[in-house]
Amino acid sequence: MTKHDHQVNTGGVSALLEGLSDRFDGEGTGHGKDDGKPSSRHDGKPSQETGSRSKFTALLSEPDALAFDELAMVLRRRTGRRVDKAEILRAMIAASLEDPAVLEPLVRKLRRGSTA
Repeated sequence: MTKHDHQVNTGGVSALLEGLSDRFDGEGTGHGKDDGKPSSRHDGKPSQETGSRSKFTALLSEPDALAFDELAMVLRRRTGRRVDKAEILRAMIAASLEDPAVLEPLVRKLRRGSTA
């Protein structure tokens, strides 16, 4: 491990999240029907990007969700700025299509079926 790597203890995360979801039962997520307005980040500020958008939902296992959170933290540290998860996905897609060195590991993982 390098000095910037860390391990996250995930014990009790599900119970914590369930407790929080009960606590904020009356609040919405802000992800309602598309009203034609520009998308907003969770902090309420309009997103920097313009143009047409498509919303996608990804169902991740708890370990995958935690790994995505960790990736976001690593990228925030490495870039020195807040990096939105949607921005991470867009960058991953672009990098995969632009660079065979990024695409090939994805192809190998998908062929092995190791992403389920």
